[in-house]
Amino acid sequence: MKLTLALCLLLVFTHEPDPSYQLISSQGKTYGYDIYLHGRLLIHQPSVPGLPGNDGFRRKKDAAKVAVLVIEKIRQHVFPPSISRAELDSLHIKL
Repeated sequence: MKLTLALCLLLVFTHEPDPSYQLISSQGKTYGYDIYLHGRLLIHQPSVPGLPGNDGFRRKKDAAKVAVLVIEKIRQHVFPPSISRAELDSLHIKL
């Protein structure tokens, strides 16, 4: 019994996170994203991060690019996975 419990705890704490994203609709026909970790909502981002205002991304592909960057930061244990204006520019995000 103790060995089974120890093995379960080891698997839980050593299992690599499996972050994923889903694009969402936002205000004004724009897009945002949700980030999930182990099937649970971790980040709800309906607007462009790092910029003032509530508008989302104009293009779905831009929201996807930033969501992938956020996931990479989560995998590198960067939390919160903030996004800077310079990072948006380097991804060629249309603002």
